[in-house]
Amino acid sequence: MTVKDIFDLRRQGRIEEAYEAIRPMYAVHQGKYTTLAMFWTASDILKKRLTEKRIDEAVGIFKALLRVLPNIDDGDGKAHTAMLYAALRVANAVDSFVLLDFLSQIGLQPDDWQPHTDGEGKAVPPVAHRVMNRIFLELHLMPTVERALQVAPFLQESLRNHPANKENQRNMAFIYEIMGEHEKAVAACPSEAEHLRLGRWGEETAAAFLQKKGYAILEHDWRSGHRDIDLVARDGKTLVFVEVKTRTNRVFGNPEDAVNYQKRENLRRAMNHYVKLHRLAGALRFDIVTVVGSLGSVPEITHFVDVPLNDR
Repeated sequence: MTVKDIFDLRRQGRIEEAYEAIRPMYAVHQGKYTTLAMFWTASDILKKRLTEKRIDEAVGIFKALLRVLPNIDDGDGKAHTAMLYAALRVANAVDSFVLLDFLSQIGLQPDDWQPHTDGEGKAVPPVAHRVMNRIFLELHLMPTVERALQVAPFLQESLRNHPANKENQRNMAFIYEIMGEHEKAVAACPSEAEHLRLGRWGEETAAAFLQKKGYAILEHDWRSGHRDIDLVARDGKTLVFVEVKTRTNRVFGNPEDAVNYQKRENLRRAMNHYVKLHRLAGALRFDIVTVVGSLGSVPEITHFVDVPLNDR
């Protein structure tokens, strides 16, 4: 079997066969084309193993890809982009994986900031945007000065490539808040001055926590008249309405105790409105997430799952 045969197997979707064929070839000869074939077939298998929930094997393949990457002739940057997507998938599957640490090793390239099209010709946002979203999610979960300094160079890249992006301004303000530079935070994003307060930080931290657990965040601060729902998320097939309570400490009691009967009744009505408005059907749930702490410290996060709404 030749390297061409292996790429033909990939094109046919026979990735397991391609992977098993390239491994013995690569073991005895790490030439230009065998290395390329090894990298791309292993990338296919990594994605498949994550889908199959064979996490340990997937992590081993990811580490092997990192070893192979420096030996690839990657003039078009496609292998580098593939590694970024692989890292994002691993980050979503492995709680202990920190994308920021990985990114500090591999960096971002100019092409990573450019939009492209998929196989069907549909526009795909730059992979760098997904990477930035993920590392700021991690920063919300561990808002330390050390991590803020680690993130800052990548944010500077984002500002150079997309200076008008309001998310960049909010992220810069967040970093300044972690550094204790409140005036600079307000100057970086004046429209977000109110949102930089404790409640906003708590909601963003809760959203990051839920995303880390695999939830998809659908809405932030959804309003129904004078009632609001902090977060609307999806946990598998279940639609989850989340109330976030944030406190700097527990001196005046547990934050979850503030979700009293009247608050729950308002939430129940807002949830009903949301479901009817969007014509939804299926499983629903109400959760509470409490965040105790402040910027510059690692918060204490507690997730109360499937909380009854009719308790007095």
